[in-house]
Amino acid sequence: MEYILYKKNIPILRYKEKKEYMEVLQVYNKEHLPVHLFLNGKASSDNLYTLNEKLERFLDNRLIPSTRESFTEMLEELGIGSNYELAKKSCFLSLSDQYWICPAEQKDKLLWENINFFTNDYDSAIGLRLLSSTKSLNKNTSSYSPDITTNGELSKRWFNKDGINYLEKAGTGTEQQEPLNEVLASEICKRLNISYVPYYLTIRDDKYYCYCPDMVDESTEVVPMDAVYQDLHLIDGKFYDYNQLVKRCEELDIPNAENDLLKIILLDFIMANIDRHSYNISFIRNSNTLQWKGVAPVYDTGKSMFLNHLDFEMEMVSSNRIDAKPFYATQAEQIKKLPIHKIASSINLNNLDEIDEWYSDFLKPLKRLTEDKKNALVKKLRERIEETKVLLSPYQEGLFASKGKRTNLDLVYATLKMNPKQTKEEVSKATGLSRSTITRTYKELETKGKIKRIGSNKTGYWEIL
Repeated sequence: MEYILYKKNIPILRYKEKKEYMEVLQVYNKEHLPVHLFLNGKASSDNLYTLNEKLERFLDNRLIPSTRESFTEMLEELGIGSNYELAKKSCFLSLSDQYWICPAEQKDKLLWENINFFTNDYDSAIGLRLLSSTKSLNKNTSSYSPDITTNGELSKRWFNKDGINYLEKAGTGTEQQEPLNEVLASEICKRLNISYVPYYLTIRDDKYYCYCPDMVDESTEVVPMDAVYQDLHLIDGKFYDYNQLVKRCEELDIPNAENDLLKIILLDFIMANIDRHSYNISFIRNSNTLQWKGVAPVYDTGKSMFLNHLDFEMEMVSSNRIDAKPFYATQAEQIKKLPIHKIASSINLNNLDEIDEWYSDFLKPLKRLTEDKKNALVKKLRERIEETKVLLSPYQEGLFASKGKRTNLDLVYATLKMNPKQTKEEVSKATGLSRSTITRTYKELETKGKIKRIGSNKTGYWEIL
């Protein structure tokens, strides 16, 4: 059977659906190809074989994973054989962009204006079934829903209220902490003036959910980092090359890309986010003019703040042991190897000085978390903020090196300024430097007249001069 891929009412390409693969037959408008189908960062129709593979991946990434909770049961209730067949029921329409597919024989019958989810009503039954796992469906249930093209494992659904489309997501496990983390990320971004999608908490039947407004409208589209980066080299087969990504963004004329990317990395360090994968960073493009608007506001920060850790386990986790994505393996490595100095002057971490009080009040009525876990979370948030201050301080002060560089002297001096009574072990944990390096650095700082020892080595402390 043949289909046409459209953007709104613009026909882009025609393809044939075969048993084992898809075959692109003709490209009508290469300029409006999805970025996912670009070749080496450019819209191209020169290689139809490559387009076959990219088109198949593009459509596959719009599907609900078959492993999502309650999905298999829902397909059986609807009498539909696969997630792919289900997506075709609503033409692969989405609330993240304006692409859709149309059977070739219906090309004169279906119009974007009449079927898109941005301006038309849609059925909420499938979304509610996947989110709550309560109300069973039947073969007469409408399959016209944007929930059919929401990827990811986490249970979620779209709903419309007062003309605004919202995405609602559930938590997992006993504590259901992911929605809480999304709200915390919103508060941190607001205080640091980082662009973000606002998340709000809602509680139903003692379960936690968060919801946020759609970040795009009928004239803008979300393009994941995976699509922008494609055809570039992956380090060790899994990590993205930061410099190559920034270069690609420059080639595409994406404004302020590097600074906004670094702000996301900074947020992830503060929140110990372990899942900033290539679909949790995106870019926004005007779907009509094809002009890039910039990096998408921060979203999907749920897998952070020591998710599923016990309170005593959190005490033992340092930045050197916290996983990171997408550029390096750990939070410590990622924050130290990326040029974070480029945004240091635009970030005022003092704006987070009272956020632990806000966080404590926010957690207080939530019954799924123990008091010990709540206290540990508040304490750990404060520690993460103080550690971030230490890392940014040398760039902002420039005491021992020119701006944009960092020396061991800067790191240790900034760390001691935060708390002159810290032990070598604590300074080592905060800076990532060895005890021997810290000992040498103390001597250099003493020689320069920047610190002075008060009392003995065991019970004394450093005076900052």
